[in-house]
Amino acid sequence: MVDVQFCGQSRLIACAVLETSRGITLIDPGPSSTLHTLEQALNAHGGLAAVQNVVLTHIHLDHAGCTGRLAAALPDLDIYVHPVGVRHLVRPDRLIRSARRIYGERMDSLWGEILPIPEHQVHAVEDGGILDIGGRKLRSCYTPGHASHHIAWLEDETEIAYTGDAAGMRIEGADYIIPVAPPPDIDLVLWEQSLTRLEEEAPRTLFLTHFGMVNNSRGHLSEMRGRLRTWADAVRCSLRDSPESDAVRADAFHAAEMNQMYTLVEECFQDPYRYMGQPRESWYGLARYWRKKDKAEEQLREA
Repeated sequence: MVDVQFCGQSRLIACAVLETSRGITLIDPGPSSTLHTLEQALNAHGGLAAVQNVVLTHIHLDHAGCTGRLAAALPDLDIYVHPVGVRHLVRPDRLIRSARRIYGERMDSLWGEILPIPEHQVHAVEDGGILDIGGRKLRSCYTPGHASHHIAWLEDETEIAYTGDAAGMRIEGADYIIPVAPPPDIDLVLWEQSLTRLEEEAPRTLFLTHFGMVNNSRGHLSEMRGRLRTWADAVRCSLRDSPESDAVRADAFHAAEMNQMYTLVEECFQDPYRYMGQPRESWYGLARYWRKKDKAEEQLREA
């Protein structure tokens, strides 16, 4: 596990480094803004030239932003992603525009340079697909809900599941989960199904990009389901009961959740929760889900 030190902070983004008989495989290498830190960490494993494969849980910039720069530096690099993610890696213009609307002037400092990837380097992996890389096998487990193109990767031999954002954010050593639910792709029904599937797969350990290893996978997934439901219900209540603007409702939700975090989390673990997984962003993602659902139900009633 490499801590890529996002924004100079520790325990925000973890990249999984798998040593194989065919060099290094990276799972979710992080944004371009932290590539230098990743490169330094890889010196102990043969350096950047040893990287042969990049495996992505999804194409959000905190997980996959530096993949284009890696592909440019390593023309023989193979990149594996859900089929829906392929076009966004090959032609990232739409992804960049969407992110820039959210992050504005902070876009470049947060994420760094995002480069298109030659199509021959990107490989689509369907649900259940198996990558056999230098003696290590990774099995694709389609886990939408956070994103429509989200994959968890299961390594059956080690009983580790690399879950991206499907299992939420939990800082290693802390006992507190945040469902990372920013717009635009949140689907609560699919997310619940994804959590059920991960429970059925029953990995011994979860590797969370945000951040670290969880050994009690069943307990974590059950708690994650409860937290997701609690957040979803709170956002729906704010939409129904509050006359305030979205900004005010999102701020109130954020303040309430952060106050709870400060109460439940030891001070030594609080900083990562302040910088990543912001409840305010999740309010907007969950609100968008409820509004789409309500509109679809209204259209059905009128049909």
